[in-house]
Amino acid sequence: MERTNTRAAFPFLIGLALLMPPGLLAGNPSASRRTSGVSLAFARYVATLESPNPFAQSEPVAIEIEASLPGLFKQGRVLAFRKTDDSGHSQYLLLQVEGDPTVVHEVIVPYLAIQDHIEDLPTSSVAITPANYRFQYVGEVGTQSSSAYVFRITPKKKRDGLLQGELWIDAVTGIGTVQTGRFVKPLSTFASQIQVVTDTTLVNGIPLERVTHVTIATRVAGRGELSITESRLLGIENGPALPGVQSTVLKSSLAQAIASIE
Repeated sequence: MERTNTRAAFPFLIGLALLMPPGLLAGNPSASRRTSGVSLAFARYVATLESPNPFAQSEPVAIEIEASLPGLFKQGRVLAFRKTDDSGHSQYLLLQVEGDPTVVHEVIVPYLAIQDHIEDLPTSSVAITPANYRFQYVGEVGTQSSSAYVFRITPKKKRDGLLQGELWIDAVTGIGTVQTGRFVKPLSTFASQIQVVTDTTLVNGIPLERVTHVTIATRVAGRGELSITESRLLGIENGPALPGVQSTVLKSSLAQAIASIE
């Protein structure tokens, strides 16, 4: 995985106070402390980008994809394990597919195609960093014991894989816990107008579960909705035993596995 240069954060930190609402300017001690806290959290956030994606490690990740076509009252569901190969691409062990085939082919397969496309892009070109985005501080959400700083993010260029929306940064760890917005360019010939909300759950400062809600406008079936739950299986390098599941089901993409089951 490509690494992000932490020095890229420094120009942002210098100008961060200029982006703050007027109530946070000098003359208010508590506001000054908050400004310092925001800057520190952002610096920690940039530092986390130098570490590998916690949901793309050697241990497997349990995946549940629930999808629907509300206009057609159709639903589908996929269960799988995912691991990341040496090239940074996902491999899936398919466990179960159920529901309407239309949902699988018109909603889930396009979503997987989008994921494949993003994985093919250089990490540095899609990372939410000062090199790719403009950040505008919006405010703080949560409680004193568990809060996050909200930034409005705007891509500097209209490029594949970039979002127009918001980023929430955990005030203590600097980990990005919420990303929400729309892709500024279509990522699939099967779907357009892609909206994404990703919420990461931290346990003792460690990202353990990530839930992503995606809304896409399919070409032929109207609006499609997905909920993707990723759960890390820490301490399991090779994955649990899966009785009755053939090793040949392991594919380079889940889309190929689904296409082979008709």
